[in-house]
Amino acid sequence: MPIAVPVKITPPADLLRCADRPAGLPEDPALVAQIPTRARAGIIRLARAFGANADQLDRLVEFVSPGACHPTPSASPSKD
Repeated sequence: MPIAVPVKITPPADLLRCADRPAGLPEDPALVAQIPTRARAGIIRLARAFGANADQLDRLVEFVSPGACHPTPSASPSKD
């Protein structure tokens, strides 16, 4: 009779890093107005794809190490 044994394989530490989210473009309307419409649309698509990939990476890291990317607030309020 085969015996099932649960195995947990922990990925290397460099694969368990939360996504880095750099600052976006400056929010200066004059600068945005200078970006051609098609280029702006491409930038938006890239930013959305980057955000989706970063969210997916964070979910994977959270699955392996709960609380690593989004620590849960403590149950009791901190006293200053």
